[in-house]
Amino acid sequence: MKKIVLYGGQFNPIHTAHMLVASEVYHYIKPDNFYFLPSFMSPLKQHNDQISVSHRLKMIQMVVDELGFGQICEEELKRQGQSYTYDTMLSLKEQYPNSKMYFVIGTDQYNQLNKWYNIEQLRELVTFIVVNRDKDKQEVEKDMISITIPRIDISSSFIRQRVKDKQSIQVLVPKSVEEYIKEEGLYEH
Repeated sequence: MKKIVLYGGQFNPIHTAHMLVASEVYHYIKPDNFYFLPSFMSPLKQHNDQISVSHRLKMIQMVVDELGFGQICEEELKRQGQSYTYDTMLSLKEQYPNSKMYFVIGTDQYNQLNKWYNIEQLRELVTFIVVNRDKDKQEVEKDMISITIPRIDISSSFIRQRVKDKQSIQVLVPKSVEEYIKEEGLYEH
């Protein structure tokens, strides 16, 4: 049976902590496919600093190239509007009927899973992989997998703010992404 890992997020921008999560999960699960799943709009987030989708895709591709694994799944971008993980997983299950699906979330999402659309049906489609965020270890329910990763407390909003304040983002994002943000003048206003 094929193992497929999906790692969803805004990735606005993708950064070093995202890379660490992807790497740790990839080496732990050893999936046949690892997909970065950029959301068009996350239902549980505010959207003030939106940049064009093509910029986010280019930066994710740079990270994929650097990591040496992964692909981008544009399922939610094609659908546009609010991205519900349940709808995405139903669609992917049709494309990959004989596969085991894993979905990566952090502590913040784990704590609000009860607010997710169709969460009970979603839990039948995927195995959640929960990585610790803002804490050293994450306890999870028995049908989920907890992967403890070294803590790097970086967020995309922190990076956007630093760019706005004309501060360095070196090492917070890979070099290619740092250069791209500068060249394109992203997040400056």
